[in-house]
Amino acid sequence: MGNRRAVEGIVLGHVNYGEADRIVRFLTAEEGRVAAMARGARRSKKRFAGMLDLGNRVSLQLTTGKGRLPVITEVSLVQGHPHLRKDLDRISQMTYACELVGALAREAHPEHKLFGLLNVALVLLNAATTAPSPVFRWGLETKALTFAGLTPGLRRCMVCEQEFEDDNLRYNPAAGGIVHAHCGSGPVLSREWAAQVENARRTPLTDLMDLDPVSGPLWAIHDHLGWHVGHSLKSQALLARIAELG
Repeated sequence: MGNRRAVEGIVLGHVNYGEADRIVRFLTAEEGRVAAMARGARRSKKRFAGMLDLGNRVSLQLTTGKGRLPVITEVSLVQGHPHLRKDLDRISQMTYACELVGALAREAHPEHKLFGLLNVALVLLNAATTAPSPVFRWGLETKALTFAGLTPGLRRCMVCEQEFEDDNLRYNPAAGGIVHAHCGSGPVLSREWAAQVENARRTPLTDLMDLDPVSGPLWAIHDHLGWHVGHSLKSQALLARIAELG
């Protein structure tokens, strides 16, 4: 009999393993990102009954034996967010939020702030009746980066460290944030955009759902994250496409 432990986590995704199993990734507050084996998850729909779906908050019993990964022996649903699954827009927002936070969370390290951030984002998306503003996503992105120790520089040039005196600005992930045009390259933005995104970083997500976005680069913060983790988020393409159609 292996060692058993109880954890509570949010499902970040899964990959199929073998003919019947799945490796499921979770975000937990105490242990950060955790991967566990769900035996027979693909063979029997009744065994886990949708409880391991993306975004679900679940309580788990994990058993560690001879294998590299712990095995899920028991699972119960804590919060399922059924309403957000009713339209493609909010589903794509959920997928993006889970991938974003999962890309920044560490393994075997407490991630209380990232766990709380993702939990709040999913609760808000579930309660929403319309798609949230891009400002909501900017807040989610900048908060996640901040909680991961990668706070984007939005208040002064990240190269010369001087304050912004005009709107000839650029967003440069390699520099860590916004720079003057003569200090670096990147998407063009204004001081007003910089102020709104910085405000979104400091404002609770619940207050960002319906704000009108200032004109500027829609995906600069995503690209900042992508530069740090080495790749763009897979869910970004669908979310961007839905935004264009909307």
